[in-house]
Amino acid sequence: CTCKMELLGRLTWVRRSPRARLGAPARQFSTPRLDLALAKTPPPASLDANFTCFNQNCGKTFSLGEVRYRCACEKNALLDVTHDYEKIKQAMSPSDWRALFDRRAGSTLWPYGSGVWSKKEWILPHIDNENIVSMFEGNSNLFWAERFGKTLGLSELWIKQCGLSHTASFKDLGMTVLVSQVNHMRKTGQAEIAAVGCASTGDTSAALAAYCAAAGIPCIVVLPRGKITTAQLLQPIANGAIVLNIDTDFDGCMKLIQEIVKVRI
Repeated sequence: CTCKMELLGRLTWVRRSPRARLGAPARQFSTPRLDLALAKTPPPASLDANFTCFNQNCGKTFSLGEVRYRCACEKNALLDVTHDYEKIKQAMSPSDWRALFDRRAGSTLWPYGSGVWSKKEWILPHIDNENIVSMFEGNSNLFWAERFGKTLGLSELWIKQCGLSHTASFKDLGMTVLVSQVNHMRKTGQAEIAAVGCASTGDTSAALAAYCAAAGIPCIVVLPRGKITTAQLLQPIANGAIVLNIDTDFDGCMKLIQEIVKVRI
């Protein structure tokens, strides 16, 4: 079932440090109203993001709304997603950014409860909220690894367990962005995208299949036979992806998916 919850007034809770288990007093924190209308939000048009060539001698930029895998420069370089940090600085002060992100954290207001989309303006500022594909990923806890810390001579060792995510991989954090961008491009007519595909040794395919299933986007994954776990194989199958399990290594899978994307389905 789907549960919609609205929090009003002030929310107060008790946060306990590891020392609290030993009898130390807990610290008390409170948050302001979870009302995003009260938070300063910069107009999306003032912020942008682009693809930028990894080749420092090139530096060409391309729109995120363009289906492109590499730069057309002589090195055929990969592309990085870059933001205009000067515009981010001009849009709001550091304290206002922190207040905005803190106010969104853990809320049920779509899509800002996600550990990724709570920072939407720093991720994909132009994407429409209704086109975001999210399963409220992120916000995983930090665990106090007391015994392990002692073996390393550390009294305060904390571990962030991203394996608690939906597909048991930190790659959910990036996949929500990729599939949301694809969904936005399909919904706004920026590009004709029939399906999304990847070559993988397990984690990427599981995350891609899960988010494509949530968005209703066809998914193709190419896996090296005998080189992934049963759980990693079952996830894309269970999420309705077209799974090609072939006798090759990852590089062979990558070559095949590069040929598949050249074909207009």
